[in-house]
Amino acid sequence: MRRILVILVLTGIIYTAGYGQRNYLGLSFGGSLPSEEFAKTSLEEDGGYALPGFVIEFAGAYIFDYYFGIAGTATFSSNPIDAAKFGEDLAAAIPPIDPPPAEDPVINIKVANWTYSNIMVGPTVTLPLWKFNFDLRGVAGLSFLLSPPQEVYIQVDDEEFFQGRSNSTVNFAYMLGGGLRFNVNEFYGIRLSADYFKSKPTFKVSEGSLIDAATGKSSYEMNVGSINVNIGITYRF
Repeated sequence: MRRILVILVLTGIIYTAGYGQRNYLGLSFGGSLPSEEFAKTSLEEDGGYALPGFVIEFAGAYIFDYYFGIAGTATFSSNPIDAAKFGEDLAAAIPPIDPPPAEDPVINIKVANWTYSNIMVGPTVTLPLWKFNFDLRGVAGLSFLLSPPQEVYIQVDDEEFFQGRSNSTVNFAYMLGGGLRFNVNEFYGIRLSADYFKSKPTFKVSEGSLIDAATGKSSYEMNVGSINVNIGITYRF
């Protein structure tokens, strides 16, 4: 009987320690690992040529009872693109010039990064255990995505061509993931998290664009996916 009483008391202490301040706000930084078409290096497959980048996240949750609540997140991500591979594929896909030039064309391509900001809300579940909280969440909302601005310069014999292009979209997105919070003291903690982000924007190609000439498409959809792994600090209240 005494052993059972001791076990019950210890269990109560462990769980009560996790129930102090269950709501939190946090700021974290980490890596963004592209997936799906976003990571493909192919014009024909509407690839994004995206490379691993970084993500900044401001997140929080309000817990209605011991376990369930609502979570919110605002993130900013940036992914560079494989500019060398993109330039090679674009140059190879441009239709041949008629009549053929006396010298090989000179092609210079400058591209910036993929950037996107997201605002999302959704349900969350938290499981407190001593100084830890295990969190699961599923959030959805809006994604503001800017495709890499491009500058293409082509010199053919004595003629020069220049084209600049950029594109942006606003579309639905969702994120699924979980995290582990270690409560350093009554108010502050350390948070590790991993999430899968997904959206499917539609991009319009400028009329007369080299991309249009290379792929024969005036618009295309892309599955933008990434796995975000973050570490940061939290404030509990």
